[in-house]
Amino acid sequence: MYEVETKKLEKKNAIEQLRWDLENRFGFSEILNDALMKRFQQYLGDTDHSDEQGRIIYWAVATQEPAGKAQPEMRKVQVRLTLFHPDDINILRQEGVAAVRKKRIMRITCEAKEQGGYLTQEDLAILLGNSPRAIRYDIKEIRNDGIEVPTRGQMKDIGKGVSHKAKIVLEYLKGYGYSEIKRRTHHSEESIDRYIRDFSRVVYLLQHEESISRIRQTTRLSESLIIEYKQIFEEYSEHDYPRLEELFQKMPQKKGVHEKQRGGP
Repeated sequence: MYEVETKKLEKKNAIEQLRWDLENRFGFSEILNDALMKRFQQYLGDTDHSDEQGRIIYWAVATQEPAGKAQPEMRKVQVRLTLFHPDDINILRQEGVAAVRKKRIMRITCEAKEQGGYLTQEDLAILLGNSPRAIRYDIKEIRNDGIEVPTRGQMKDIGKGVSHKAKIVLEYLKGYGYSEIKRRTHHSEESIDRYIRDFSRVVYLLQHEESISRIRQTTRLSESLIIEYKQIFEEYSEHDYPRLEELFQKMPQKKGVHEKQRGGP
C-alpha cells in the first residue's frame, strides 16, 4: 500500500540529502557513506534537541481554563507539535491514510496536554487539513478501541476516563506485544516502552511504601497518573499476570513487600 509514494518520502529528509551530496558531488563510496550516515544519526539522536522536521509551534488553550469560557478570554500556551514523524511513512505504507490521521490525532493531542494545553476538534481540523466531521469520526473510532483522546471537549465537558498511558499499561499487562499495542493505540514503541518503565518505577516506589506526593517528586509524573498506576497495580497484583511478574523480577525487591502485595503472610 502506497509503496512508491512512501519510498519517495523516505528520501526527502536532511540525512538522505546529505547522503546524495556526498555520493554524487564528492565521490564518497557507498560503504563509507553508510558508515558516516550511521555515525551522524547516532550523534544527532544523542545531542540534537532542537526542532526537527515536521514540528510546529501552536497556541493551545491552557489546561487550567474552565469550560464555558469564551474563546478570546481563554489563556493560551505555546506548544510544540509533531505533525510529521518518520513512523508515519511506515503506517501509511502498511495501514493507509486513515491510520496515519488517527496516529497524528493521538500524537499531537497528547503532546499538547503534556505541555499544558488542550487542542479542540477545530484545532485538529486546521492542523491536519480535514473537516471537523472527519476529525469527530476518527476520534469516535479511537475511543471505541478504549483509548482516551485528550481534546479540550473531552477533558472539560465529559470527564477524563482512563488516560492513554494507563490504557497502554493495561494492554501490556494483558499480554499484548509492543507491535500490537502500537497498532491499537497509535503510539510509537518508544512511547510504549517509556510508559511501561514509568509504571514499573511507580510500582517499585509503592512497594517501598512511598507516599503519592513523594512518588510525584521522584518520578515527575502527574498525581492523577500515579493514582491510575496505583489502582492498576492493586487490581492486577491480586491475580496471576505473567507480565506483572516479569516487571517484579526486573526490579530490586524490598523483602516482604512483594509477598504481602501478592496475598502472602
